[in-house]
Amino acid sequence: MVSSEGLKTWFDYQLLFVGIAIAFMVVIVAWSRLVTYLGTLPLADSGFDPADPTFALAVTGGGILVIFLLVVLVGLLNRERQ
Repeated sequence: MVSSEGLKTWFDYQLLFVGIAIAFMVVIVAWSRLVTYLGTLPLADSGFDPADPTFALAVTGGGILVIFLLVVLVGLLNRERQ
């Protein structure tokens, strides 16, 4: 016979999986709408080339800056209080 504790655990996992699936679908729909909206902006027709090496360097530099700021923030938050 199935225990009530095992059934509760199974139900909790089912809720978790359904929640993850719903969140995934919301992200997909939001991303699709965002891409559709960005496609209507005049920036798409102004000769802007995302394959340009300058754009790739700017994105890489921005990513490195974000990672550096996160490392500094973690260091500040984990400092021993004196």
